[in-house]
Amino acid sequence: MARCVLMVVSASLDAAARGAVAAGRWPRKDFFALAGRLDADVIDYTAIEASRSLRLIRRLAGAPVAQAIAAWQRRNAYDCIFSDGEHIGIPLGFLLGLSRGRPRHVALAHLLSTPAKRLTFRWLRPQRGIDRLLVHASLQRCLATRQPGLAGTRLDLVPYQVDPAFWSPTAAEQAAMIASAGLEYRDYPVLIDAVRGLPVEVVIAAGSRWSRHRDTAHTAALPENVRVTSLDYHELRDLYARCRFVVVPLRDVENQAGVTTILEAMAMGRAVIVTLTRGQRDVVRGRRCTRNGPGNELIGGPAAFGVGGDVATAETGLYVPPGDPEALRSAISYLIQHPDEAERMGLAGRRLVEQVFSLDAFVERIAFALTGAPSPSERAAAALTGTSPAPSPGE
Repeated sequence: MARCVLMVVSASLDAAARGAVAAGRWPRKDFFALAGRLDADVIDYTAIEASRSLRLIRRLAGAPVAQAIAAWQRRNAYDCIFSDGEHIGIPLGFLLGLSRGRPRHVALAHLLSTPAKRLTFRWLRPQRGIDRLLVHASLQRCLATRQPGLAGTRLDLVPYQVDPAFWSPTAAEQAAMIASAGLEYRDYPVLIDAVRGLPVEVVIAAGSRWSRHRDTAHTAALPENVRVTSLDYHELRDLYARCRFVVVPLRDVENQAGVTTILEAMAMGRAVIVTLTRGQRDVVRGRRCTRNGPGNELIGGPAAFGVGGDVATAETGLYVPPGDPEALRSAISYLIQHPDEAERMGLAGRRLVEQVFSLDAFVERIAFALTGAPSPSERAAAALTGTSPAPSPGE
């Protein structure tokens, strides 16, 4: 393990947040768990508030740039720096690439394929200061490897995470209700059109602690069976426990939008209906549903992460085409009419979370990435093929 790690995170690791996690009001957070696992120092939002010069930089250039500069100023004290998103990793990589002697830099990346980011990597070359990029969607890794500026940068696919201890099935009595949640790239008008007139209550928790995307649930007239609300973690958990299944309607984007809601629902033992976007195909294993009902072929799922066996092939939900309310209505009606199938999908989703997408597994994967060593899944794949895992640059 790296002897001394600095984490740069897009959150406030203050006493209030720590207290909410400790008291069980919030699920465990990856940044708390990872900082504890690595005994790392952290630059969060509160660290910027403590410095007059960094507050000025934040006002002029934004919090991610201020955090990147703060990390760069402290670079000589650490063996490794971890950035929790490309909004920090890109400016920090640019600064580290200009430095003489630097620590290893590992960065999470969520959406690398926008035109602005492609130009940034091609012309400013922040990748000179990034040793390893970790992405959550197989499409993002595929697209990034084709970008001229990223051709020689190590890109690893890392499953996302959820806290299965907090998001855990309960004995709550289910109602004639389905749920949806989140804001990131949501297409709620399609969901609202799809459920209009159906004999089921629909609750849309259109809120997010992190997303800056607009709330599309209020852009269309709501039918009587649809309610839009904002819930805290406990209230959202109760909603998942009482609903029949969860629907995640998405715009067709290239990143893994909706993954938090999907994993929360699966952890709660709920089947998931999700839009078959370009970027969201690596979690749910399911049949494609049209207005005529589900097909026969199973698509998607965690095999992209090197997961095998029954947990990778079990059906956990249904897919619908983007922007197709009739197909979504068909999928919803199907699961309402086949509750045994919905229950089977939910149980399979819970097993998948426990074995692949748990918070603890995520923390261990990131810890391996920060050491520069191959992860357990990389070692297992190498053992199967008789090859050696590829070392990181500088190893």
